[in-house]
Amino acid sequence: MIENIKKRIKYFPDNRGFTLIEMAIVLIIIGIIIGAVVKGKDIIRSGEQKKLYSTFVNAWQMAYNSYYDRTGWILGDDNSNTNNNRDGRCGDPAPANLASQNNLNTQLTNVGLEPPATGPTGATNVRTYTDSAGNFANLTIQFGYDANYGNFLQMAAIPNELGMAMDRIVDGEMDGTNGDFLYIPNNSAMGTTAAWPIASTAPVVASLAILRLPF
Repeated sequence: MIENIKKRIKYFPDNRGFTLIEMAIVLIIIGIIIGAVVKGKDIIRSGEQKKLYSTFVNAWQMAYNSYYDRTGWILGDDNSNTNNNRDGRCGDPAPANLASQNNLNTQLTNVGLEPPATGPTGATNVRTYTDSAGNFANLTIQFGYDANYGNFLQMAAIPNELGMAMDRIVDGEMDGTNGDFLYIPNNSAMGTTAAWPIASTAPVVASLAILRLPF
């Protein structure tokens, strides 16, 4: 009988629960996995922001520089296809005289330069961006002028997290008040720059992000 009991015991599994150490190890592993997922999302978002800068903002900055190198004129100096009415200022007075996408593209092709590539919207000066909260934005590049900053590339109502990222790319720090990439909280008061708002807040419709141009 005793032998039969011993044999039966062999078939019953060990019913002990997890120890505190085992549970702690599991929690640590779960924390590492969650941290890796969050970090991965941040890396992907950062890559998207850098790509948007290099293929869109910097592409137009290079087009502006190339146009000046070839002609000695300012791209978007006036809002015509021929750019014949020149005073050295982009679309002055703004905003009524800002050159359109068609004007800018034609000014470039008239002197043998290729405009930047078209994006998903089919426009050379418009791109789309979805921020980390899922908010969608259309980004439109125009060229403007102000006595305080000279000629500049501008984007209205840019999502704050994207503006911060581009400021860091351009100036090496996230400061909307200094450097070449600036934050203008209200485009009716061009002389006033400001620190970037909290990333998660909705962009102010009248706000501008501007990239100062060399001439």
